[in-house]
Amino acid sequence: MVEQSTFNHPIMMPPTMTRDITPHYFDSNNSGMSPASMKTHSCTVQSRTLLDDNTHENGEFNVNNTKAMNDKQEDDDDEYQDIDDDDDVNDKAQELKDLDWDDLPNFIRHLDYNQLKADDCHKANSENRTILSIRRKMVANNMILRLPYKGTPFYIGSKNDFQEKEVAYITQTSTWVLLHKLDGGHQNVSQLCLTKILEEIETKLSHLLDSKYINEVHHFKTNINRSSVRMHYLYFVPETHKEEIPVRPITVCNDGPTMNIVRYITPLLWSIFDQATNCRRFQNGSIDVIHGIEKYAQMGHLKPGTLFVTFNMDDLTTSFLHDQTMSTLQRLLIEQLQDKTIDGLTIDIILQLVHLVLKNQFCVYNNGLYQQIHGGASGLPLTMLLTYVNLFYGQDSELMKTIKEKDEFFGRYREQAILTWHGSKDEFCTLIKKSIHVEHTRHLVTMSIGSTVHFHDVKISHSKNDVLESKVYYDPNIDTLPNVSDEPMENKSKQLHAVLYRAVRCCSSVMKFHHERRHIQFSFLTSGSTSEFIQSGIEHFFLEFGLSKRSFSCLLNEDEYRHLRQRIIQDTELQMKLKKQREKQNQHTLFIPCPKFLDHKQLADYKKRHHRMVEEILW
Repeated sequence: MVEQSTFNHPIMMPPTMTRDITPHYFDSNNSGMSPASMKTHSCTVQSRTLLDDNTHENGEFNVNNTKAMNDKQEDDDDEYQDIDDDDDVNDKAQELKDLDWDDLPNFIRHLDYNQLKADDCHKANSENRTILSIRRKMVANNMILRLPYKGTPFYIGSKNDFQEKEVAYITQTSTWVLLHKLDGGHQNVSQLCLTKILEEIETKLSHLLDSKYINEVHHFKTNINRSSVRMHYLYFVPETHKEEIPVRPITVCNDGPTMNIVRYITPLLWSIFDQATNCRRFQNGSIDVIHGIEKYAQMGHLKPGTLFVTFNMDDLTTSFLHDQTMSTLQRLLIEQLQDKTIDGLTIDIILQLVHLVLKNQFCVYNNGLYQQIHGGASGLPLTMLLTYVNLFYGQDSELMKTIKEKDEFFGRYREQAILTWHGSKDEFCTLIKKSIHVEHTRHLVTMSIGSTVHFHDVKISHSKNDVLESKVYYDPNIDTLPNVSDEPMENKSKQLHAVLYRAVRCCSSVMKFHHERRHIQFSFLTSGSTSEFIQSGIEHFFLEFGLSKRSFSCLLNEDEYRHLRQRIIQDTELQMKLKKQREKQNQHTLFIPCPKFLDHKQLADYKKRHHRMVEEILW
C-alpha cells in the first residue's frame, strides 16, 4: 500500500506493519531494548510526532507518547513513575521525544551502528531505509500517517482532509481559542506565555507558603522544575472505529508547568470522590471489573432482573464548563470534608490550585498559540477527575444519593463508568434526566443500559435466571490483537501470558475460554508468531497455575477450567493485596524529584530547601 504513488482515500495498515515501523509509544523503562539497540532500532521513532509535518518552535514543548499514553496518564491517579537509572537510555529517549519529522533523515544518518551485530545492523539499516522511503512518498503526496485513537493499525490519509477535520473540530466545540499565530513578529509569543505562566505559578505558591496556607512539603511537591518544563502541545488522531473517521484531540502535558500541582492534588480529590460515591477504581481494567462484580454477586447483592449501566465520557472530558465544574467541586469538598481540610490543605486552597490549573491551559498547535477554555487537557490526570465530578456529583446529587441508598455497584476505569441498577430502565432514565438536566452535559455522555453491556474489553451479562456471565469483548470496528492494553509489547511471551491470564479471568465458562483461546492463537499466528511458540506459551501458562500436562493436548473440561480460574482469582487477589500494601507504604514515603542539570548555586539552594523540608516533617 505504501508503494503507491498516489492516494485517493484513507488506508488502514495491517497491525503487522507496526513491528517494522514504530511502536504505539516509546517508553525507555519497559521497552526491553539495550542502549545499543536503542540507538539504531527503527521502532523507536514516534509515529504520531514524526509522520506528518506539524510545525512548532523547537524547545517550547516536549512531545512524549501518544493516545493511549496521554489519555491514560490520566487516569490516572498514579503519582509516581519508576525511574530508569541508565543515563544513556534516558538521553536517547529524550532525543526521540523531541525529534521532528523534518529532522528524521539527519537523525538516522548519524545513528551509531558500531555496537550492533552484523545481522542487527543489516536489519536496522533496512528498516530505517523503509522509514525514509515512506517519508519521501508521504511528503510528495501530501499525506499523513497516524496511529488511531483506538486499535493498532496505521491510518494514512490526505493531510489537507485531516487538517480540515481538525479545524472543524476546534470551530464546532469552541474548546480552544487562538491567541496568536507564531510567525512574523509573534514567533516568541509562546515562550513569553510560558514564562508568564511560570512566574504566576511560582508567585502564587510562594505567597501561599509565606502566608502559611501551605507548608514546605506542599510547596516542594507542587513547585516547578524550570529545567524541564515545556508548553503543552496539541495534536489530533483519527477515530477509525467511527463512521467518517472523525478526529480526537490529544494534549501532551508530561512536562507542563502545572503538572506537579496536578500530580499532587488529583489523588487527594479522587479519594474524596470515591468516598462520596462508593466508587471503585479498576486499576487493571477488565480483570478488576469482573473481580468486583463477581464479589458483589457472591455477597448476595446482585438480584434477579438487575441491570447494568455504562457511561462513556470521552467527549465530556474536553468540553465540561469550568465554572459549573468548580461549583460542583466546591460543594463536594464542603459536604465531604468534615474538618474542611485534607493533607493540610483547606478547601479554599484546593479550589485555588484547581483554578490555577484550568486557567493556564495554553498549548501550541499548528504554529499557533491556543488557550483551552472548556474541559481539561487529555494529558492532565486532573481532567478525568473533574469529568467524573461534573457528571456524577454535578447539577443534582440525587443520582449518587440513590445509588448509595440502593447499595448499587459503581466503578470506574479511565473514561468509562459502570454501575448496577435494581429497578426498571424507565426509572433510571427518569433519574438521569433529573440529575443531569444541563443539556451541554447530557449530549456529551454516551449511556447504555440493559442486562448485557460492554465495558471496555469485557462483555457482562446477567440473565433472568440470575446467572452472571462474562467474556472478553472485541469491538468489531477496531482491528487489534487481543492485548490487555492498546500498546503492543516487545516481549511476545509476556504478551501471550497476559492475554491468557485475562481470558481465564474474564471468561465465566470453559466454552467461552476455548473460543477466546482459539482467537488468541489465530491472532498471534497472523501477527507472525509460530504455532510452536504459541503452544509452548500456553503449556507454560497451564503449568504455572497447576494444570497437568494431559490438558495440553486437548480441551479443558469443566473441573480443570474451574480449578484454573480459581487459581487465577487467588493470584488476582494476592496482587491486589500486595498493591494495597505498597500504596500504604507510599503514604509514609516522601518522593522527591531530583533535578538532573544544576549549577552549584542551584544545588546549594536545592539542598537547603530539602533540609528545611525534612526538619519540618520530623519536628
